[in-house]
Amino acid sequence: MKNKGFLLFKTLLLSTSSGNIYRTTTDKKKKGKIIGSWIGMSVLYLLLIFYCVITAIGYSYYGLGDSIPAMTAVMISGLSFIMTMLKAGSYLFGFREYEMLMSLPFSEKEIVSAKFMYMYMKTLPWNLSISLAMMVGYGIILSPAWYTYVLWTVLSFVLPVIPMLVSSFIGFGIARIGTTFKHWKAVQTVLTFGFVMLAFMSRFIIESIFRNNQVEDVLVSASEGTANIGKIYFPVAWFVSAVTGGSILGTILLIVTTAVLFELVFTVFAKSYKKINSAMKTTATEHKVKKASIRKRSAVQAIALKELRKFVGSTPYFVNVGFGYIFALIVGVLALIVGLDRIIATVVQGAPVTIEMVLPALPFVIYFLTGMVPMTTCSPSLEGKNYWIIKSSPVRDWDIYMGKLLASLYVAVPAQLIGTLFLCISAGATMLQTISFLALGLVLSIFSSSFGLACGIHFMKLDWENEIEVIKQGTAVVIYLFPNMILTFLVMFGGIFLSNVLGVVLTTLIAMLIYCIFIMIAFLRVKMLIKAV
Repeated sequence: MKNKGFLLFKTLLLSTSSGNIYRTTTDKKKKGKIIGSWIGMSVLYLLLIFYCVITAIGYSYYGLGDSIPAMTAVMISGLSFIMTMLKAGSYLFGFREYEMLMSLPFSEKEIVSAKFMYMYMKTLPWNLSISLAMMVGYGIILSPAWYTYVLWTVLSFVLPVIPMLVSSFIGFGIARIGTTFKHWKAVQTVLTFGFVMLAFMSRFIIESIFRNNQVEDVLVSASEGTANIGKIYFPVAWFVSAVTGGSILGTILLIVTTAVLFELVFTVFAKSYKKINSAMKTTATEHKVKKASIRKRSAVQAIALKELRKFVGSTPYFVNVGFGYIFALIVGVLALIVGLDRIIATVVQGAPVTIEMVLPALPFVIYFLTGMVPMTTCSPSLEGKNYWIIKSSPVRDWDIYMGKLLASLYVAVPAQLIGTLFLCISAGATMLQTISFLALGLVLSIFSSSFGLACGIHFMKLDWENEIEVIKQGTAVVIYLFPNMILTFLVMFGGIFLSNVLGVVLTTLIAMLIYCIFIMIAFLRVKMLIKAV
């Protein structure tokens, strides 16, 4: 980027930096929310670092330490590719401040490259947590030369850029194709979701290839797999040669290729940038009017339908939040087709785990997908600058937020119940067990949406510049994820052990009682928060 592009990039960072907001604001409540988000993110980073260090030490313990650099490069590249696919459309195209930026003395290339670097900086902490933690584990066991630490640290900043550029270019192609159709939002959403699904499913495709080659040991197969990826995806091989052998050529190739691709990609972007954004900002002027009867709905139902239209109409919203719901249905269908026993064998890698052992956990298996990020964690913040319109309307605040809760249940409950039912059929669960699992699934959906709503209201952020900031990176999402994950693990594993003593049905009823208590607490919290906002 040139000086003007760097200035724009710096301004974007400063305007959205929580540290800058903390220094300048006098609102104690806002400062408290920022501190809470810092604590939540720090816990997540520490957990990720701990996991990566232990993984690296484990590989080294089994004599596979030489594959750690390649595995690190593959992990960072894969994460960067998928995260960019989820964010690129919102960060690079159709963003809210587009008209303002285009009126300033910046070229299209400077604007889009600055937005890309802003997106890069937002994901950099995750990439560095993985890379540097793996480096620490690698260093503890193998004690490499001093230049390994230097090159590993420097190239950790470079390694994510190429997969992000490739993913952004695919997102650019999706946006370019989508805007040529009348219903471009639907086309863009379908194409983006398809690429994300393909990226997630590639792990199982690669694993299947390993099994067909009869690679018995999981760690050895992973080691060989990362080495083979380096033969196809050259940046992995360059990174490995640089950090393990001090290869100057590998270092230069990685840095120079990244710089060249950066320049080429954004030169291509600049040529169609105005056209794509203009298509996204333009609404249709011709509408076919059809005579239809007007249905009377309650305020809660009307707001729920409005929220559903927003959910379907926003590609970042649908892809990031809707992925779990759709994947829950896919898991259920796969269980019917290939059998739950084969899915369990694939996941546990041959460990002696039977269907009977995991039977009490079936509702939680689906809930891990449907309860990842409910719509309610981000729907209050997505109102943005339109929030004053809602507050000035004659609709009660309680009805507004119950409408958002209802919209979340409209999507979560069918996905949860259908996925759970399919797993029950595949597992051969009894009628009574199936009914109790479905009832627990309903309770889990209500808990997820109500707890998500409490987080969404408490950590509401209305001054966002890009909707992805509250959909995927919002404080409400982070605060929701950690306790929800801990509670789910505790109840699920506790239920598995307790079912051996009390039986599956009674254990499921106890789990329902626990979550009903948390639902009441969440609703009370929502009621208190509504009075305060």
